[in-house]
Amino acid sequence: MAYPKRRLKPGECAYCVGKGYFQLLLGGSETCDHCHGSGKHYQKH
Repeated sequence: MAYPKRRLKPGECAYCVGKGYFQLLLGGSETCDHCHGSGKHYQKH
């Protein structure tokens, strides 16, 4: 299954493409570990 590629907007998480979750193949979804579900790029200060 091919998904259309789209560019990230500034500040979006690169792992979940700003959605905050991953769609699982067998159904359901899982919160993105990298942005903790916010969909925003996380930076350490």
